[in-house]
Amino acid sequence: MAGLKNRTLKRFCDTTLRQLYRQSRGNRVANWIDTLQDMERWNSFDQFDKVVKTLEQAYDRVGADVETHWTQTGGHRGTGRWVIQEASDVRSATVDVVQPLRKRVLDYKENPWHVIQWSAATPPRGMTNELIIIDDPQQIMDTPPGSLTGKILLTNASARSLFGEIARTGVAGVITDAPARNNPDATCWVKFGWGGIPLSAAGSHLVGLVLSQRRGQALRQLAARHGPLKLRTKVDIRKYIGKHATVSGIIRGADDSQDEVWAIAHSHEPGALDNSSGVAACIEIAQIIESLIASGDLPRPKRSIRLLNAYECYGFFDYLENAKRFQTPLAGLCIDSIGCKPQLCGGRLEWHATVPMSASFVDRLGESILRAALRLGNPGYRICPGDFIATADTLVGDPKYGFPCPWITAGGAWYDAYHSSADQLSVVSSLGLKVTSAAIAAYLYYLADADSHDVMQLARTETNYTLKSIAKLPAKNRAVAAQYQREKHQISTGRLKRWMWGGDRNRTLGYLENCQQQVCQAASRYSRSASGVARRRGPGAGRIPRRTAPLIPSLPNVDDMRIYNRINSLSIPWGTFWADGKRTLADIADALSCEYQRPFSDEQVSEYFEAHVEINYVEMSIPGDHVSRAQLARDLKKLGLRRGMDLIVHSSLSRIGQVKGGAESVVDALLSVIGKSGTLMMPSFNHRSAQVYNPQTTPTANGAIPDTMWRRIDAVRSENATHAVAAIGPKAQSYCSGHLQAGAFGVDSPIGRLIKDGGYILALGVTNVTSTAYHVAEISMPCGCIDQFANTDHIVGHDGVVYSTPGQAFRSRGCPVSETKIDVSLDRSGLQRHGRVGHAASTLVKAADLYSVRRRHLRSACPSCNISPRYVRPNLRST
Repeated sequence: MAGLKNRTLKRFCDTTLRQLYRQSRGNRVANWIDTLQDMERWNSFDQFDKVVKTLEQAYDRVGADVETHWTQTGGHRGTGRWVIQEASDVRSATVDVVQPLRKRVLDYKENPWHVIQWSAATPPRGMTNELIIIDDPQQIMDTPPGSLTGKILLTNASARSLFGEIARTGVAGVITDAPARNNPDATCWVKFGWGGIPLSAAGSHLVGLVLSQRRGQALRQLAARHGPLKLRTKVDIRKYIGKHATVSGIIRGADDSQDEVWAIAHSHEPGALDNSSGVAACIEIAQIIESLIASGDLPRPKRSIRLLNAYECYGFFDYLENAKRFQTPLAGLCIDSIGCKPQLCGGRLEWHATVPMSASFVDRLGESILRAALRLGNPGYRICPGDFIATADTLVGDPKYGFPCPWITAGGAWYDAYHSSADQLSVVSSLGLKVTSAAIAAYLYYLADADSHDVMQLARTETNYTLKSIAKLPAKNRAVAAQYQREKHQISTGRLKRWMWGGDRNRTLGYLENCQQQVCQAASRYSRSASGVARRRGPGAGRIPRRTAPLIPSLPNVDDMRIYNRINSLSIPWGTFWADGKRTLADIADALSCEYQRPFSDEQVSEYFEAHVEINYVEMSIPGDHVSRAQLARDLKKLGLRRGMDLIVHSSLSRIGQVKGGAESVVDALLSVIGKSGTLMMPSFNHRSAQVYNPQTTPTANGAIPDTMWRRIDAVRSENATHAVAAIGPKAQSYCSGHLQAGAFGVDSPIGRLIKDGGYILALGVTNVTSTAYHVAEISMPCGCIDQFANTDHIVGHDGVVYSTPGQAFRSRGCPVSETKIDVSLDRSGLQRHGRVGHAASTLVKAADLYSVRRRHLRSACPSCNISPRYVRPNLRST
């Protein structure tokens, strides 16, 4: 992975990164690690509540905004959703040898690592059991079921991986003294499962305890010296039924605070490095950025930076899935164990790539900033870039529901104290914390403040990197690998469009398109020169999977072992991310083979996706059932669309059916029918969901077809902050200009001009209740329930400055004259044509006819109507 080089980034590292570095304090991060670990080391939900309050106060103290999202523990088993099944509070745990001598073996209050997470409790008075020692995993597996009933097992084997086998022996409990690497006095941090007992052993509950290797040896010596030992075990664990929190510290954006860059670091884990260091770094990042802003030395970034701290995966994933937001996050980072003393981690500072089909330009951007930061501080690290690793948290790199998310960690799992009681503040480097915190802050700030110029710079360097990668491809499977590189580049440069801000839209889009064409040409050269017999495809390989749920299933919450094994067998946890409803199983098999550098058969991939269908994560369709672009064009002509026609389209993609090529094909079909002399218009409204309207990036709330249409390079989008309209064709510019001054639905608005020009309205799978042309009729009455210029909205100008603009105040309650009357009157007068486009019942009507019908309906109602507009407070943005 090569670093990204461009002049803008170099200037940023010479200025902003240096400021952040000077402001960063490694000892301050270390103090936060100490504070957090003092609570988190108890690994108990009653302690986690204290962590939440501490984080809320910390972010508030440093000047960041604070939000807390609560997630219910527990949930329906077998769904594959990310829910914690076994939440509990640990009160106490002791083990004593009581026969043939008396000696304390362990006490949770002295060392909380002694209790295995998700351990069962003993009866209140405890239990007395004979100790049996078995270290050989195979011997444990061969032990007859129930033959050790009433015993307590000591083993240095993995209690987690053998949990089911240990439970089947009938033992009442297990004590593991598995060694911590190079730390015989350290107690390993052990879990029976992730988020709860694995469903493969859901009926099993064991008391689970941990000893250090040295203490385990001492217990073994006692057994060897004195013969069979009896242990008295008391474990007080209470089932916790409640909620766990995701705490956000938010550095609010100055211009568009809704658009966010995220950093995630998991709290509620006992180690200083893994993972109090990541959470402490988040607090430091908030502090150094907010303090520089407060002093006037650093401008507030355009967009917000959200620093999330939560229970690993189970907090982040629920927040991503269920917290309401206008758009998915732009990009971000998973902050894991940082600041390790270099001599303990081999000096490794690992920077792992985001999910392969996510926007990979962040990989090289972050690496470059890290390298620049290490030159400033020289903490003894070397950058070790690496491929994507599914640490589960990093699966938030989900290209559809999540965000590009590299992963930073000092040494990964290679430091000796990893997951043990040795993971204390003593393993932390103050300088390492300082440098890494500053670098992460710079990475997040750069992304939060980027504009259209940065977009082109990033696209250029990403294109150069991809062209070099294609040129270096080995001869074997070169054609497939080249197309894979092309697709990755298209995804990456496509994602960059989210950062467009100011400047000439067509110039930026044209630049990105030129970059994509260069890569496409390079890849196609290998495709044309490919030789050999085409790969034989398996039966059903032409089927097309489409995701229906975010992220990936949590396998511990898949209770059908048949499905569990089919999903788990391929070890491709993010394979579902390719299921976009356009790629066939054969396409995905090829992509996965490139991605994992090992072959996947069509049959393997089919079985993998069929298993996901059974738990409602994916739906599958057959290409023959898809509606083609040619069929759409035929249906549109049959309905009455003609070459040279100007029309506005209101639509529902789902009602058309499964369309080959998705929304793009619908737009293509419409444009092919009306031809180059016709103008296609669609609503591009956000209905004030966007606090700031950026004509280059703000999505529309009108569905997939119009959201696809306005993003085309040949589309013109009007500048109305809440009810923009997009158009393609010879009249696009004249229709869309002056929308701000004309009002959302004024007679000189884009839709008003379409009515005057004799244009048409196509309702594609919807009714004319959605045909906003009738609002133009209402304004023309005039009606007193809509005031076009009474509210205040905000819009990003061509110069990148956010301006306040007058905006529409819509009626405060529904119109007494129902809009459903429009279709009835149009049909009764024979003014409307009906037909099917794909599977969608559709209508075509002249816009002026609908306008006249609505005016006629309102003639007697408007003069006496007392409905008032809904006036809202000005949309104040953070400054």
